[in-house]
Amino acid sequence: MVAYDLKTPNDTPENYELIIGAIKANFSTWCHIEKSVWLIDTELTVTAVRDLLKQSLTSGDLLFVARLRGGWASWDFGEKRNQWMKERTF
Repeated sequence: MVAYDLKTPNDTPENYELIIGAIKANFSTWCHIEKSVWLIDTELTVTAVRDLLKQSLTSGDLLFVARLRGGWASWDFGEKRNQWMKERTF
């Protein structure tokens, strides 16, 4: 899981495109959960993912990376996102 928060004055559409572009360019399998929350399917360590993505952020921005383990549950999430998650083992 990747979550980020771009802080003013870095919360521009261009800055969001930088981090979104980095996620899409570096991970072929991803699911956009919410505005700033993504799931990626990778064998990289969370540290490696963090180091790769933080290059697209600026000072003051926040980044959180975690490996999901165990189950998950959702509500009103939509079939496309639920199906993406069902196809993976967390």
